[in-house]
Amino acid sequence: GTEVQYYSLDDPSSLPDFEGLDPIGTEIVSQVNFPSTDGNFAGSGLSDDVGAVFVGYIEVPTGDTYTLYVESDDGSRLFIGVDLVVDNDGLHGMNEESGEIALASGLHAIRVEFFERGGGAGCITRIAGGGMSKQVIPTSMWWHEVAIYGDINGDGHVDIHDLLELIAGWGPCDDPCVADLDGDE
Repeated sequence: GTEVQYYSLDDPSSLPDFEGLDPIGTEIVSQVNFPSTDGNFAGSGLSDDVGAVFVGYIEVPTGDTYTLYVESDDGSRLFIGVDLVVDNDGLHGMNEESGEIALASGLHAIRVEFFERGGGAGCITRIAGGGMSKQVIPTSMWWHEVAIYGDINGDGHVDIHDLLELIAGWGPCDDPCVADLDGDE
């Protein structure tokens, strides 16, 4: 599953900066598959002026170019790591947008942002590629708690950026010690 944080918003017309907001609730959901409803959106307790941020990892079976889709009412965005893959922001009814990204097999950090101002509310994520036809990202691909050894910057990948952060943090350590990979300080 994936972790979702819900937000009460003030008459939004586009996605807010969620980092500056306090969530009103958090839960773990099995997947992002919420068809449009005129009732409360998922477990938020709100039907209008609601935001949600789904954060976790998806595990892809093989290296390939994948197409990711977000269908939402109103706006949404989908990130893999720090890369914006799908931008479906703004006020609109259920609308699907897509984007492509090359992914190696394994786990990848994913973030889906969503908001609803009024009327129907829905958000669905889909995937195609790696031998899979277009489908809702299945529960079996979602993870919300994953420790990736060596992922110093927390983007879901171990790469040159982690190495550079490790080198920059080399030497005497403060608490916490970013450069201490094995916890022995």
